Amino acid sequence: MATGPVVTLKKLWRHNRWLTLSFLITLTLALFFIIRASVFFVYWQNHTDEPIEGWMTVRYIANSYRVDPELVHDAIGLPRTGPDRRPLIRIAREDGRPLDQMATTIIEAIEADRKARGIPNSDLPDPVPSGQP
Repeated sequence: MATGPVVTLKKLWRHNRWLTLSFLITLTLALFFIIRASVFFVYWQNHTDEPIEGWMTVRYIANSYRVDPELVHDAIGLPRTGPDRRPLIRIAREDGRPLDQMATTIIEAIEADRKARGIPNSDLPDPVPSGQP
């Protein structure tokens, strides 16, 4: 009689179809979420303390600098109405303020927060990359 994983799977499928199907769906979902978590982990390890640019959202900046999004909200004077998905350049245009000023304000708030928590600020980038107006 033949043995092995294929024979075992065929036998399980024949006798416990719903259980086997549930197991395969669960296994697929688990692999999906493990891969997704790994991709996010690797991405945020490589994107720490990114220079602030206009396309970034408040949440992206908070994730990059590892601070609470409310700190960024408070730094640029946004009301606490929930997550703001607008890019920083749009917020600056609607408030009538330059992006450089907003970026500098955010960096200063992050520096103050890190100082209060005892985290060194030595590797913070310039608020806006030199190639932007």
